[in-house]
Parts: sequence; structure tokens; C-alpha cells
Amino acid sequence: MKMLEGKTALVTGAGSGIGQATAEAFAKEGISHVALIDVDNEKLISTSKILEGMKVDFSVYCADVTKEEEVESALSEIISSIGRLDIAFNNAGINHPSSKLHELEMKDWNQMIETNLTSIYICMKYEITHMLGSNYGGTIVNTSSGAGIVPAPGQAHYTAAKHGVIGITKSVAAEYGHLGIRCNAICPGLVDTPMIKEDNGELTERAKRTLQRISPDAALIKPEQIADNVVWLCSQSSMKINGQSIVIDGGGIMR
Repeated sequence: MKMLEGKTALVTGAGSGIGQATAEAFAKEGISHVALIDVDNEKLISTSKILEGMKVDFSVYCADVTKEEEVESALSEIISSIGRLDIAFNNAGINHPSSKLHELEMKDWNQMIETNLTSIYICMKYEITHMLGSNYGGTIVNTSSGAGIVPAPGQAHYTAAKHGVIGITKSVAAEYGHLGIRCNAICPGLVDTPMIKEDNGELTERAKRTLQRISPDAALIKPEQIADNVVWLCSQSSMKINGQSIVIDGGGIMR
């Protein structure tokens, strides 16, 4: 039997990178339906084509997860369509170029916190509401970062948001674990996604420095490697794991 057979799931930030790879991994592990949420409709089309080829049931919602009314509407549609929600992977996020704290613009601070932290709260608010209304409980995985464990130089606002994701993950685990809802976080290192690349496809200078700091011959983590861990956290194999932050960075923060 596949790890997620018969389960239903949603993935935010599903249009590319870790979100896209996880939607594909869910399909491979027998998910019965996966709802895809992203603010970029063109990217959603890309993920849809992959899932169409895998012959898995899915639905698509172009929504901004920083807007409560859009999240509430999407979740209501998802529940109306598939009847239940077993798994939620809250993965949508952004990054900014490096900036010293005293030079950081308030608009950039607000955008970072809103997208990388407040959106997690908004999504979980409605995911948990629906999970509590069922007899099945549920599993939530949130995307934090290695910067949720140790600071990322020049990224005070990113670091603050990702630390916050770990904090809210622990709070949800403590509040709802006894009600059958597990909540964990993943903390990826440097993953091969568009977020760490320039428009020309080259790694950003910060990404290059980070790789060099890990090891002269360090390789980027593949989105599929992150997705495999998300699948495990959503499966019965991890049923005793709750409120944890799983670092997936090839040992980078050890250095």
C-alpha cells in the first residue's frame, strides 16, 4: 500500500519548486485528490500538466495566501469539492536580496512577514477549522528554513519570519495534537528552486557564498528530496512526530 493512499491534500506555493515536487510526490504515494494553490496561474498550469500525466485527481485555485478572504474561499471550495482535508502543506513563500537591518525598508519587512508568516497563520486557521469538523483529524506541514534555526546574514526579516513559522508550528502541535491534528515544520537548506537564482538562471551571489561555506564541493538540494520528507511527515510512519522542526540541509547549519 502506498503511503498516502486514499488521503486528500492541499499544497500552497504549488506552482514551482518544493510545492510542485511535493504535489508530484503526493500523487506517486497514492493521494486521492490534491488541491493546488498558488498566486501565479501560469505556474499552476505547469504543475497541472505534470499531474494530468500522472492521472491523479486534482483541483487548482489561483489565490493569494496573504489575503484571508481568498484563503477562506479556496478552502471552502476544496471541502465542498472533495469532502474532507487530511493533509495541508503550507509552503508558499518569498525571499529578498540581502539587506542590513538598518537599511531595510518597512515595506520589505511587511511583505516578508505577511507572505512567509502571516500566510501560515491564515491557512492554518481555515485548515484546522475544517479538520476539527471531521472525524479524521489531519496533518499539517509548514515550510520554515534553516534560517528558522540559525540567522541568515543580511536577512533579518526572512530569519524573523522563518523563526516565527517554527513558533506557530509548535503552538498548533501543543493546542491540537490531542484532537488528532499533527503539525510539523521542515527547514530546508539551499534548494535548487527559482528563489535562489537570478533571472538568467545563475545562482545568486548569496547562494554561491552559502554553498561555499558548507563545502567547496557542496551540491544544491533537489526539491524532490524535500518532498520525500514532507510525504513521510504526512504519513502514518511519522504518526508520533508532532511539533518538530526537521532540518533538511545536508548538515549545513552544523558548519
